[in-house]
Amino acid sequence: MNRFSGKVAIVTGSSSGIGRASATMLAREGAKVAVVDVNSTGGEATVKTIKDAGGEAMFVRADITNPEDVKQMAAQVSQKYGQINVLHNNAGGWKREFHDTVTEDTENDWRKLVDLNLTSVYFVSSAVIPHMIKSGGGSIVNTVTINAFMGQRDTAAYSAAKAGVYQLTRAMALDYAEYKIRVNGVAPGEVVTPQWTATFNSLPDPEKSKELLLKKIPLGRLAEPEDIGEVVVWLASNDSRYITGQVIVVDGGLTAGYYNYV
Repeated sequence: MNRFSGKVAIVTGSSSGIGRASATMLAREGAKVAVVDVNSTGGEATVKTIKDAGGEAMFVRADITNPEDVKQMAAQVSQKYGQINVLHNNAGGWKREFHDTVTEDTENDWRKLVDLNLTSVYFVSSAVIPHMIKSGGGSIVNTVTINAFMGQRDTAAYSAAKAGVYQLTRAMALDYAEYKIRVNGVAPGEVVTPQWTATFNSLPDPEKSKELLLKKIPLGRLAEPEDIGEVVVWLASNDSRYITGQVIVVDGGLTAGYYNYV
């Protein structure tokens, strides 16, 4: 416990799901957490959860695809807490109805998905890293997802963007190691979040789809946000002090091999 005592962490997309789990776990370990999201209701709820448990947190409403919003967010966090030591670039999303192919995506669809999942990591990191350097270094964890290296139909822009985050993670690790900044990634598999649940509930037969999916996961269950949060916290902490430029897959064995639907 208290691995982040005296540290300040920013978690994007932390109004629910993986981001909320990461934010609350970092706070439980002593970090002062900036909860960043466009969803004010969910973001404030995350802050309340942290404070009710005795932690310290602030909510900053920011559109991470807007560079001015992001710069103001980083400045606001630094001004309030005096430093920034940890960044979890978690925000992202996909088309709930799928149909994300190069012939079905409009130019606007493509840009939105790439901006949300890839360009936002650039915006947030470029705004936060100077503050992190002033703080003497730190740790960045990017949410990559298994789509970066495992094909899935109808996810063209989303998967391409996540593959970009994979390589951006490695590039940033090389570029900022001299400033004592480690950059790693976590690649979740199937995680039960509000976004994931809404997607599956929109399918013709949600229960059958979940049943088929579970047969592909060796550990036999879907992940909870906390399963991913535990890895994020470890990567952000000094426990992983000699690890940088790596992406850890947390998928219950899904990508270890091919599993039949029978």
